Amino acid sequence: MRSFVLALVAAALVAATGSASPATNTAAAPARSSGSGPGSVGVRLVDIPADLADDPRARHYIVDNLRPGTTVRRRIEVLNTTDSTLHVEVYPAAAIITHGSFVGAAGKKRNELSSWTRLRRRTLHVPAHDTLRDTVTIKVPRDAAPGERYAVIWAQVRGNRGGGIALVSRTGIRMYLSVGGHNPRPRTSPRAP
Repeated sequence: MRSFVLALVAAALVAATGSASPATNTAAAPARSSGSGPGSVGVRLVDIPADLADDPRARHYIVDNLRPGTTVRRRIEVLNTTDSTLHVEVYPAAAIITHGSFVGAAGKKRNELSSWTRLRRRTLHVPAHDTLRDTVTIKVPRDAAPGERYAVIWAQVRGNRGGGIALVSRTGIRMYLSVGGHNPRPRTSPRAP
C-alpha cells in the first residue's frame, strides 16, 4: 500500500499542478497562482504520493509509473474566484509531447490514457469564492503495453458572449504515465510500398 503526502491547499490554484490519494504522511507542497487573478477558475492536485515527494513534477502534475492492472486515485480541487457560482466541467482528454512541449488536445479528443481515466463527478457547481474537490481514477488495463502516455484533466467553464458566440475557458493538470511490465508492445502494421 502506498503512503501519500498531503499538499497544503492555498487560496490561489494552478492551471497545471500535482497528484494523489488518501493521505497518511504529511508534508507541504507549494501552492502556486494561476496568474489570472480574481474572477477565474483554477485546478490543482490535493496530495502527492510519498515515494514521489522529491520529484518536483509530482507536485504539479499527475506523474506515475504503474504496472498493468493497477488502479490509482488522485484528488483534485477546483477553485472559483468569481462572484457567482460556476458550473465547471471536468474531464480527461488526450495530450502529446511535440517539439519538447506538452500539448493538450482541442475539445474532448481521447487517447489511451484518457480512456483509462474517470472523474467521480463530471460537473462541479463551485460556489463563489469557494472550492470543491473531485477524484480522478486511473485504471490501467491488465493487457496494457509498456510505454509512456500523456493526457490532461481539464476544468472548463462555458460562457456566452452574445450573438451566438460561446466563450470557453479551461485550465488543466498534466498527466504523465509510464506503464511497466512485460506485456508485448503493440504491433505496428507494415507500411505500404
